Amino acid sequence: MSLDSRAASRSNLTRDEAAARSAEVFDLHYAVELDLTLGEREFATSTVVHFQARTGTALVFLDFAGEVESVECNGRELGPDAHDGTRVRLDVRPGANTVRVAGSAGYSRTGEGLHRFRDPLDGQVYLHTKFEPFAAHKVFACFDQPDLKATVDLTVVADDQWVVVSNTDAEEQCPPVAGERAVWRFGRTPPLPPYLVAFAAGPFRRLRSSHRGVPLALYARHSLLAELDADAPELFEVIGRGLDFYSRLFAISYPFTKYDHVFAPEYAFGGMEHPGCVTLNERFLFRHRVTEDKRRRRAELLLHEMAHMWFGDYVTMRWWDDLWLNEAFATMMSIDAQGEVTRYGEGWTAFAHHALPVARHADQLPTSHAIRVDTVDTDAARVSFGPIVYKRGAAVLHDLAQRIGWESFVAGVRTYLRTHAWGNATLEDFVAALRQVTTEDVDRWVDEWLLRRGVNTIEVSRLADGDRVVQRPDPDVRPRHVNLRVAAFDDHDATLVLRRRAHVPLTPRKSDGDLAAFGDPSPDLLVPNDDAVSHVKVRLDPRSRRTALRSLSTLDDRRTRAVVWGALWDDVLDARLPARSYARAVLTHGVLERDVGVLEALLERAVQAVEVYGDPAGCRDQLDVLERQVRDRLAGAVAGGDRQLVFARTLVDVVQADGHALLSELVRGRSPWAELDVDRDLRWRGLFRLASIGRDIDGLLDIAREADPGDNGRRNALTAEAARPTAAAKEQAWTRLFSDDLSLAEKKAVMAGLRQPGHEAVLTPYADRYVRALEGMADTAQPEFVLAFARALYPRFTGVARRVLADTDALLESTLLSDDVRKVVREERAELLILLAARACDAEHTGH
Repeated sequence: MSLDSRAASRSNLTRDEAAARSAEVFDLHYAVELDLTLGEREFATSTVVHFQARTGTALVFLDFAGEVESVECNGRELGPDAHDGTRVRLDVRPGANTVRVAGSAGYSRTGEGLHRFRDPLDGQVYLHTKFEPFAAHKVFACFDQPDLKATVDLTVVADDQWVVVSNTDAEEQCPPVAGERAVWRFGRTPPLPPYLVAFAAGPFRRLRSSHRGVPLALYARHSLLAELDADAPELFEVIGRGLDFYSRLFAISYPFTKYDHVFAPEYAFGGMEHPGCVTLNERFLFRHRVTEDKRRRRAELLLHEMAHMWFGDYVTMRWWDDLWLNEAFATMMSIDAQGEVTRYGEGWTAFAHHALPVARHADQLPTSHAIRVDTVDTDAARVSFGPIVYKRGAAVLHDLAQRIGWESFVAGVRTYLRTHAWGNATLEDFVAALRQVTTEDVDRWVDEWLLRRGVNTIEVSRLADGDRVVQRPDPDVRPRHVNLRVAAFDDHDATLVLRRRAHVPLTPRKSDGDLAAFGDPSPDLLVPNDDAVSHVKVRLDPRSRRTALRSLSTLDDRRTRAVVWGALWDDVLDARLPARSYARAVLTHGVLERDVGVLEALLERAVQAVEVYGDPAGCRDQLDVLERQVRDRLAGAVAGGDRQLVFARTLVDVVQADGHALLSELVRGRSPWAELDVDRDLRWRGLFRLASIGRDIDGLLDIAREADPGDNGRRNALTAEAARPTAAAKEQAWTRLFSDDLSLAEKKAVMAGLRQPGHEAVLTPYADRYVRALEGMADTAQPEFVLAFARALYPRFTGVARRVLADTDALLESTLLSDDVRKVVREERAELLILLAARACDAEHTGH
């Protein structure tokens, strides 16, 4: 399907419509039959819906975005006018009703609905579903909302060489029928909302196991069998230990009959919690060497989706207002479970490094919102999947658990799950369960932390009469009740030594606290929230910042260092700390971090500080500094270790044009470092860097493709080609975005290469084209593409920033943009202002 007027109309469901429908309809069952053998563009779909109606007088409709061939309601054929393109209007009667909708629907290449992928290595086709929040009706007719749960009987006709996997086991695989087709009939599901119904189909390879009577399986396409074999032992171990952990924690055994994981090509999310049929992005099936931290993050993903089996699947939110009930809780539990389930130790320090800075940043954009989002329709639900709901939500739940005590928190969760088993629930239901187990003012906590937007800033004021910790006044963010732990450190001969820790309560009425407990003289470094439990933004006072920049690596508490590193990064984004000063701190102290995941994150931010938030006039010199010092660290790293790998990747990312020989050798697979093999990832990193700094890559591109001939290599090649700083390369990339030849995943790869810092001269003409393209795509292109385009290609790197801001303001006043696209554009405008202020700050300190 092209991006012109032939694109399918966009469907939407409002909260009020959903509430009216659920007030009328109950006791649901679907019998869904799909025929996947009709060709490359469409499939046949038929649904028989059995349901009860309370009155028979309310307007009732099914959601369905395919082509309707026939609709039968209670034995009567409805005419063609019953379907308007996205809805099937029904004539229902009180009591039992039966509706049959037959028709066809199209495969997707955007990741939503039923996604179709052809493996370039062997030509095999693979299909998978992704329905959240509102796409089940693109595959079968249904009441597509979370509080109308139904049991489902699924039948799939597919190529007889394929495997089909769904929420339940196949009760029978019938003998092949005419035309080399096979019929798969799956067992009836427990009550599920449509967005959790799932299946995948294709010549998948399968590895089986079991854990305490629960059948387990892993699925991947044939060309990834070697990677699946290599990773299976670790995957099965984490899955088994995770099932034990959650079953004990919730005091409820795993509630479904099997637990499969499907690695799906071009998957739109990291993973999705379909009960019995979790789908995962293939990037978590490692095709090149990864660090231990990447394996930890994969375990975190597995544990996140697993927590949903209870919290989201067994008990489901009523409407998308309470998406946080699913996602914040699953994120929190995936962090907490790591210490017991995995070999990587506790997860909250890594969370403080990786997740909390992202959450704080999102909270300061003009589109900041409460964790519990007022979601008027499914279009609004699409843009709720972000760091505020997931990361900030997990942080405040963690804080709540600390406030009321872990055992009480778990008791409340168990009550909630038992009370609403197999049903739907709301924020009020969750709070009601917590009220039974604690005397803490949970309602106040909900009002302050779930229903209000923004993050409170905490800093220390060093006054003549003593030090005080202060909740800074902010007209946009009201003060909250915060119980901070504050740590005081003294600098003894360039070594930070803990003097004392103390808890300091702050309230809206008393938003500052006396730090007299630390005594005199005043400590060299004061760190509010040093345990990272409260979700606040810490702003270091000038003396503490100077101390941190001088001696941070000598502070021996990992969690406190994470808080300080986060505060320094926030200062860069707030234009309070020059980007070069942050990069220097990473090269002095960050490189000494023992956790490789932390090391990698800090080095990535140092590069970002220089290239994005630093003065462009000094970028080359700062990259030279980075390159020299990273080379030195690389030379001293243990051969074959993760630190060597991280330093090598960073070097590749910053090497200048005169280092093209090193990059060329890497693309050819030749390693200059002992015991460090050049894998696909390093080859592509080298090629991308060569492209972005303007070196010729034509011959090397073929070498890289030959070493990685599959779809991953194709996407990397698209990124590298778009990253070249020439007018011809940018034009080729832009044209590719508006063709029918590429999937959305491939178009995202093009966009990842097109916009690069340092390419301002060739990107400036695209400032106007971006605005015109967004206006022209209104109501015509796939919404998933438009959102990705709006985010990835906002003209952040041009020579006409002020004109971009003015044009953005005019664009935002236009009525052509949908609300979700408008939100993205507002955020990108704010990001440009942050960039300009940070660069000005860095420029002021040139030579300091």
